[in-house]
Amino acid sequence: MNKDRGSMKWTAMMLPEHLVEIKKWKEEQFHEKKRDLTEWELEEIEQTIQRASKLRKLITLTLWQNHNLRDETGLVTGMDPYKKELLLDADISVKRIAFSDIQDARLVDADD
Repeated sequence: MNKDRGSMKWTAMMLPEHLVEIKKWKEEQFHEKKRDLTEWELEEIEQTIQRASKLRKLITLTLWQNHNLRDETGLVTGMDPYKKELLLDADISVKRIAFSDIQDARLVDADD
């Protein structure tokens, strides 16, 4: 039985532009998909953010950025409903976070 090199034998005949597009396509296959939040989850996130703002407590937000989830911790200093942004005072700077990027919100309990 002949051993076939599969797609390797075709790469020599492809244009560099094709190889770049194939590489992008392969990377996209491994990206996480943004989860659509239910109405209940959105309401819970909103209540947690309001509670943290009112009590001046630290909050940890799970954000969706660049096809990955990451956590950001800080104090909620304000909200801009027109731009749909949240102002989060992190250690070094104040960050503007879009409401649509927030996937989860948790209060940081320093007391416990």
